[in-house]
Amino acid sequence: MRSLKITLLILGIIIGAGFASGKEITTFFTVFGYYSFLSLPIIFLLFYFCIYKLLILGSKNKITNTYELNYLIFKKDNKLIKIFTFISFLIISSTMISGLRESLEISSVIWEFVFIILTIILLSFFINKNLKYLNLICMITIPVTLIIICAICFNSYDFLENTLISNIVFLPYNTITYVTRNVFLCYFVISSSSYEMTQKQCKRISLFSSLTLCLIMAVMICAGLCNPDTLSDSIPMLSLTQNFDVLNVIYTILIEFAIITTLISTTITLKSFFHFKNGIVNTLCAVILCAVCSYIKFDYLIKYFYPLIGIFGAYLILFLMFPNSFLQNSDKKIHDASQNTKN
Repeated sequence: MRSLKITLLILGIIIGAGFASGKEITTFFTVFGYYSFLSLPIIFLLFYFCIYKLLILGSKNKITNTYELNYLIFKKDNKLIKIFTFISFLIISSTMISGLRESLEISSVIWEFVFIILTIILLSFFINKNLKYLNLICMITIPVTLIIICAICFNSYDFLENTLISNIVFLPYNTITYVTRNVFLCYFVISSSSYEMTQKQCKRISLFSSLTLCLIMAVMICAGLCNPDTLSDSIPMLSLTQNFDVLNVIYTILIEFAIITTLISTTITLKSFFHFKNGIVNTLCAVILCAVCSYIKFDYLIKYFYPLIGIFGAYLILFLMFPNSFLQNSDKKIHDASQNTKN
């Protein structure tokens, strides 16, 4: 049962609003036509490897904050890494709140104030117990989301068209950056969820989560190639439900939940940067900071910072791939890591 929970947790984090809307898959892969299918085996292997390594790392060490995890992975207490990860998760969490506000089409100042207050209260409630409520939300929403994605896609299948919109030379870059960005976004949650799990459980979770992601991506790519007119839409998956009012409403709600799961996940990571004795204070610091920053226009930061997240993700994967090429052992106890991060 725990393996199933963590598998759905991982899927819930990766299947965010970008994935669920279909725009992410369209932009990164479907625009390359039939060639996009060539990326799926590579995506599977990279996701499997990264998820497994992070699960194993977490299974041997009770990870409670990002500093400890970064020290275990990078074998050094680097201030630049601390600052970059903190800013990254602050921007991501803030943009999720901003995106949620825009998706609800809130225009009134009064209702916007009510929205922010409710967001602070509810988000504080959800992240105060760390992964407890995120697990519960993913257990309920992810199976439903996967089933409905398949139903929408299968219903829209007709004739595959090799619609090649983007230059094929960009496909390898998109493949690598897609994986590295997603690994970075969920690396803390994955590692902190697997304490005392067996190697067999870690392999099983890595296999099923990676395989499920790639299969769903294949289904969505096929749907996009059958409906090339939706490739330029802002929310391609909703475009496929335009003739089905009930399904359109249901899927709109599921996209909102996809934003919420990503928001909870990134805010939990952000919360781990605060080290007050009272856990509620740590929670409020993370949530209020994100709520305030959600009013800042992050256009330029997103434009330049999001690509950097992919590069940092590649840096992270490099350290996961070659843990023994550095001076310290990756199995070094977390106590030592904690001592170093305090210095």
